[in-house]
Amino acid sequence: MNKAIIFDMDGTILNTIDDIRNSINHALTLMHMPTHDTEQVKMAVSSAARTFITRMVPQGTSDDDMEKTYQLFQNHYDQNNVVLTRPYEGIVALLGRLKDKGLKLAVVSNKYEYLVTDLNNQMFEGLFDAAVGVTDDLPIKPAPDMVHKALQMLGIKTDDAVYIGDSDIDCTTAHNSGLRMIGVTWGFRPEQTLIDHGAHEIVHTVDELETILDRRIALWQ
Repeated sequence: MNKAIIFDMDGTILNTIDDIRNSINHALTLMHMPTHDTEQVKMAVSSAARTFITRMVPQGTSDDDMEKTYQLFQNHYDQNNVVLTRPYEGIVALLGRLKDKGLKLAVVSNKYEYLVTDLNNQMFEGLFDAAVGVTDDLPIKPAPDMVHKALQMLGIKTDDAVYIGDSDIDCTTAHNSGLRMIGVTWGFRPEQTLIDHGAHEIVHTVDELETILDRRIALWQ
């Protein structure tokens, strides 16, 4: 089947929040800045790493201290990104079933591409046919460029793919890319955020997601 499912990574297929929280709090502690709890970190994740840092440091932080915090965070996270990170329950089995049905799968994330590739290999062992992350030559989500790159890698047209994510950025990315958007509520944003930003469908469990995808597959056949 020449159709595709595009997945966001953080908060959609991987629960990465504990490792992200530990790394940012490690950096903030070394910089003698206030740390953040899990919910605060959740609401700051989804954008590029440096944007994430601007949301985590105190207002008025100098550019130099912001850069130092970023470097401390990124260096720690590079070495500690699979300590507590795990796929959400049922996701790996779902991906396997989608592959068995002949679908092509891609993950598109605002993490750096080396991290997306490493996490893909470690957590999903080749289930994804394409993995796209942040590089110097490509605008990040919610710009459509990363999704379009994934579709090009898969050889799939826009009409033959759907996008799955957990955040407002994912909703906007899907709309900008011309893809139907399925929002999941087990990630980093509340359901109301998905509603407010125009998710076409919203699911609360992996079973619900599979049911909706099966309906989409039936329409494609």
